[in-house]
Amino acid sequence: MGRKRTIDRDAILDAAEAIVGEAGAGQLTFDQVASRAGVSKGGVLYCFPSKSALIAAMMERDLKRFEVEMAARLDAAGGDRLRARIDATREESAAMAARAASLMAGVVEAGDEAEPLRADYRGWLDSFGDDADGRRRRLAFLACEGVFMLRGLGILDIDENEWGGVFADIAELTGKAPVNSPDRT
Repeated sequence: MGRKRTIDRDAILDAAEAIVGEAGAGQLTFDQVASRAGVSKGGVLYCFPSKSALIAAMMERDLKRFEVEMAARLDAAGGDRLRARIDATREESAAMAARAASLMAGVVEAGDEAEPLRADYRGWLDSFGDDADGRRRRLAFLACEGVFMLRGLGILDIDENEWGGVFADIAELTGKAPVNSPDRT
């Protein structure tokens, strides 16, 4: 008797992410994912019983990837997690922003499966405190997320120079000098 074939969950996620990157989460189907991943539709359903579960898994994987990006910038940000997040967000490509925005829009309908994303955002907001510095840092966080989403959703057309300038302004809200910011003279 032959060995039971295993389904590579990461290959399915890779295929789904490629489709979302090309067409958006709204166009994601199990048939397309199965075809791209080289598995049956049943194989996809075995790993992800619903489209919202698939989108939530992609979102969770993207959150982990972004945590690694933030960690890589933590020393340059003087140990300030918010600054590391702002710097990592500033460096995200327009294509990555589009994929992330599409996933976030898709995960909104995921119900309880969106809980890791909700908890991540709630954790950030709860971390700032209610003093003047905390409120300024909360504003910087929300501005960072807002401009990222506007760009990712294709609502805001912004060139790299203006993008860098916006992030320099956001970084100033944290009370620290921007890291690798463009010359604003």
